[in-house]
Order: sequence, then C-alpha cells, then structure tokens
Amino acid sequence: MAGGGLTAAGAALAVVAVLVLRLSWGRPGRSHALNAAGWALAALGLAAGCSAAGAWGLAVVTLWAMGAACCILAREAWASPRARAPASRRRAGIMPEGDASLHLGRRALTFVLVAAAGFAASVAFAVGVRWFAAAMGAGEADANVLALFAAPVVWTAIAFMVLMAASRRRQLVILALAAAPALTVLL
Repeated sequence: MAGGGLTAAGAALAVVAVLVLRLSWGRPGRSHALNAAGWALAALGLAAGCSAAGAWGLAVVTLWAMGAACCILAREAWASPRARAPASRRRAGIMPEGDASLHLGRRALTFVLVAAAGFAASVAFAVGVRWFAAAMGAGEADANVLALFAAPVVWTAIAFMVLMAASRRRQLVILALAAAPALTVLL
C-alpha cells in the first residue's frame, strides 16, 4: 500500500491525540491549550491518513483512535471504585411504580404512530422523492434508487422526531409534513 508510512504516522498522531485529550479532560479544570492540541493532533492524523490512502487511510486512522479510546475507557472502568449505593431497580421510568396505570393504550398508539404511520409517511416521502427526481431528468433506475435510499433514512428521522415530540398534535404534524411530498404526485 502506497503511503503506508504516512498512514502509520497519522494513526500514531490519532493515538497521541486521544491521550492528550484524556489528560486534558482528566484535570479538575479544563485546559484550553491541551484541548486545542489534542483536537489539532487528531485533525493532523486524519489529514495524514486521508492524504496517504483516501477513505481507507481515514478509516485506519479512525480505528486506531477508537482503539486507543477503548483501551483508556477499559482501564478507567477497571480502576474506578465500586459504587456505594445499589443501582435502582426501576429502568428509566419504563414501568410505573406500584399500582399506577400502565397506559397501554397510549403506548400502543405511540407504537402505531412510530412504526405504521412513520413507515407510511416515509414511503410517501420516498414516492415524492422519486417523482421529483424523475421530473428533474433522472433516469428511472436512478429515481428508484433515490426513493429506496430515502425511505429508511426518512423513517429513522421520523421515528426519532415522533418519539421526541412532546404532544400528539406535534407528532401528527411531523407525520403530515413527512408525507406531504406525495401530494405532488397525487395532484
């Protein structure tokens, strides 16, 4: 592989960057100079990997940085003191306390809005994308690929936004806006 030395140098810079950032973040007060040095070393390492081998070099350098971070996290987890208090048996409010209602209807409606209505809205959005691509001169195969790409990506975004919405009305607005591109096809 051409540029192997530059990729290795980029990987070494990325590992040093992670170590410098850990040193900076482990202090009682953050050091702007160490933070800047760590991020600059990371950027230099990524640039070296990218210039040596393109996306492959970027991936190699990134893997070395993540490996260094994983080793640091494992060491810190192993060395950290054991918790004094036992962990709560409740898990993030998933189940209600005592005799409180389970709100099964509300939960089922949320599931239907995210899974079924979100899927339908993402398919409607994908149909709109396909129509728009074809109207802009894309070939039939290209328009189909764009639609097939758009559907799961949009479904993921819709699911996230619907789950994070504070009210049912906002959830329905999100679903309606996502499905709106299909109106151009129907009209």
